[in-house]
Amino acid sequence: MLYQSDDIHLIYAGGTFGSHGTPLSPLSAHEFLPVLQNLLNSRLDSRQVILDNDCILDNDCIKDSSTLTPADFTHFYELIRTAHQQGARRFVLITGTDTLSFLASFLFHAFADSDLSLVITGSMNPLLVADNPAYHIDDTSDAWHNLSDAINVSQTHQGVFVQFCHQTFWADNTQKIDSLNPNAFYGTHVSHPSLTLPTVRPEPFDIIKHHTNTANIKSVFLLPNDTSHIAQELANIDDNTTAVILIAYGAGNLPKSDAIIAELDRLHEQNIPVICTTMCPFHGVSTTYAAGSWQYAHHVWSGGKLSIPAIYGRLLWLAVNNALCSDNW
Repeated sequence: MLYQSDDIHLIYAGGTFGSHGTPLSPLSAHEFLPVLQNLLNSRLDSRQVILDNDCILDNDCIKDSSTLTPADFTHFYELIRTAHQQGARRFVLITGTDTLSFLASFLFHAFADSDLSLVITGSMNPLLVADNPAYHIDDTSDAWHNLSDAINVSQTHQGVFVQFCHQTFWADNTQKIDSLNPNAFYGTHVSHPSLTLPTVRPEPFDIIKHHTNTANIKSVFLLPNDTSHIAQELANIDDNTTAVILIAYGAGNLPKSDAIIAELDRLHEQNIPVICTTMCPFHGVSTTYAAGSWQYAHHVWSGGKLSIPAIYGRLLWLAVNNALCSDNW
């Protein structure tokens, strides 16, 4: 199939956006997509978009985003890549908010050199009135505004973005910071440069898919425990691990001990990268404090200003392309 490059191509992947009923549960694609298509064509200005059946990409990965896995991330990569090779250039992906930032970061790096526009969005409340079987749009919900804005951004910007609460962020570095309110995401606005690093050329998809099945990124979240417990958490990381995200205090601070140093050195010898970030939602890590700077002498990589989802998405893209090394980080 050949697509028109100026058409908007919609991908529905589930989440709160398409939930309905009391209690809320997601509508199937068979139920939801015809309703969504009709509502879009009746509500959107004709200058924005008219969606026909060919503009809604056939996607069989529709689930609560809390259950998404690396294999699902590569599924969306291949779905979009295939449509792009057939002429499509503008995409809007609707997904759940729990892992939206993780998926967005992965897709940002996957399409870093592409001429496409991909806008990832979702909502904190369903698009449809929950207890109305006639499927009317809930005008008090953030869903319609997020989708309408995402469609507009896909027509005016090139790159990969997250659209939420009338804000457009670069998709490489966003984070969900509120579990309830519509203004739920924080990131780098498009008015500022993105935090891009060297682009990695993708492997053929069959190789990416193979490596996805073995990717195993772990995390160690610091608590005020004795250093022996922290060292033991690191000791429990085996050689089947792809990388470790060390979620530290403040600007990347963590207690120092001989046992922790020994484990960090061991992980380096086993070619398992350790990336230090912070549990704080803003401004990332630095080497300002001696309490954190010591680790970098033991081969720990700095997460800089990247959010935890941004680090995960970048690590996964590098890992599935056999490019996980300090030079690329």
